Amino acid sequence: MSAYLVSVVTTGAITAILCLGVNVSWGWVGQLDLAFYVYVALGAYFASVLQLPPSKPQSGLTYAYILGFRWPFPLAVIGASVAGAIASGIVGYLALRRIRSDYIAIITVVTALMASAVLGQDSSIFGGQIGVYGLTQPFNSLLKLGSTGFSYFYMVLMLVCLAAVYGLVQLLYRSPFGRSLRAVREQETAAAAFGCNLFSLRLRAYVVGGTIGAFGGALFVNYLAAWNPSSWSIFEVVLILSGVVVGGRGNALGVIVGSALVLSAIPELTRLVPVFGGGSAAGPAIAALLSSLLIILVLRFRPLGLIPERKTTVPRVPGTGNGQHEAGHHQAVDEADAPAGKAERR
Repeated sequence: MSAYLVSVVTTGAITAILCLGVNVSWGWVGQLDLAFYVYVALGAYFASVLQLPPSKPQSGLTYAYILGFRWPFPLAVIGASVAGAIASGIVGYLALRRIRSDYIAIITVVTALMASAVLGQDSSIFGGQIGVYGLTQPFNSLLKLGSTGFSYFYMVLMLVCLAAVYGLVQLLYRSPFGRSLRAVREQETAAAAFGCNLFSLRLRAYVVGGTIGAFGGALFVNYLAAWNPSSWSIFEVVLILSGVVVGGRGNALGVIVGSALVLSAIPELTRLVPVFGGGSAAGPAIAALLSSLLIILVLRFRPLGLIPERKTTVPRVPGTGNGQHEAGHHQAVDEADAPAGKAERR
């Protein structure tokens, strides 16, 4: 496998992890979180400063960063994930407690803008506009793989991490917690009537999504070896949301497929387009156009995504005829039982 394909697979696995994080809050509960990439950035920043040595004054610059603990890669990733959980818990507590869901997107986008302004201008936290850099390859002193060997190793590691996150979210999806979240999404009034604590459920879903985002950011920065404010913006969140929409909100497998199409396949295929018109930005422009067209077509012909979420059905109760109701706003009829039901009524 060429170095180019290794790079595409590696970044594709990381972005799929990020899409799974968005899917927990948005796909399961319906909370549109435009501050998601803040948690990705915090995960990247904290993973960096936990692994780097203490910062030293630079000649003619005020560049500096906090911490500098020289932690190993696994501990730094765990610490970055905890930082993302704490940050998303604070933001979620403020945004979800007494504010209608209509305004969650506004609160989160304002949070993203404030975080970008503060971390970009204050050079004493995470290096300001310069950011953090100089990360060494994880496990390099132990494995001594070299640059080529490390690329293959990190690709496999990212695929393993993607499989682990996928397995985790699937367990949560099928758990009572996941079913409660979907009940809140489908009919929050009925969920509250049956004793669900709406604020607690929404906050926990928000924290789970933020933790996964910070985890993905920690993995991303160790691949890039640097991070600065130009690495994260509101546009990145839009791309991730697009991947979730195309794949299928609520369906983890569909989200991975959508991420591969929108965030990996289309941008990489358009790199093959020859430069024309004297502009070197033809490839990215065509990628944006194709991604937008794909989203429009999906919303028009498959509004639930390429791989829609499967609705859970309630088993048939004896003595109730052939009625079979679905949890949520959809209803399904068991066609195999329909003739028997008609016979019973006759």
